[in-house]
Amino acid sequence: MVRPKDACSEETWNRIVAAARQELMESDECEVDVSVRQVATRAGVSLGTIHYYFPTKESLLEACLDAYYARFGALVVELAPLTTQPDARFGIEQAARRIYGFAVSERHSLKLRARLNVHRGQLEPQRAQHVRGPMLDAFASLLGNMGGLGATEARLTIQTMTGLIMHLALLADADLEQIAGVGGEAGRRIVEDHVARVALRLLFPS
Repeated sequence: MVRPKDACSEETWNRIVAAARQELMESDECEVDVSVRQVATRAGVSLGTIHYYFPTKESLLEACLDAYYARFGALVVELAPLTTQPDARFGIEQAARRIYGFAVSERHSLKLRARLNVHRGQLEPQRAQHVRGPMLDAFASLLGNMGGLGATEARLTIQTMTGLIMHLALLADADLEQIAGVGGEAGRRIVEDHVARVALRLLFPS
């Protein structure tokens, strides 16, 4: 594709992604979608420039998750010392609580991740190779050492907790009230306690 006149590499790419993120934040929570034309207008670029950097809307939406993955990576680094705690159960409980809290704060990104997964039928291949794969390997090694799990069981345990946390973090207030008996922050605290207990049961079943 011919490079548009208003395309100027990294700065334009960043401006387009920032505009798309803003559009997502302002979109209906049920939709988690953007209009490429509105993104172009907000970013001050042509539709041709958008398509030059992002051939499909899916590729643009995927780029909107880069910052989410960067924040998650920083959280993983921050939580790493918990794995060296003398009390392994305490370390696992605290890590589960922190990851659930992070997921609640990133609900919009989680909805977008789920939407893209459903649309594609799987996690985007680059994310699977460069994010999920290395993280699974690292966590599986840690959990194997802490809980005595084999490699496959550790990886499945991580996926179980990931799915659980993602699902519970996305519960709306009305769902929280029905399931936990109370909505809002009180309901989230009840769910956080549950997540911590499940993590301990999975890793230390006896």
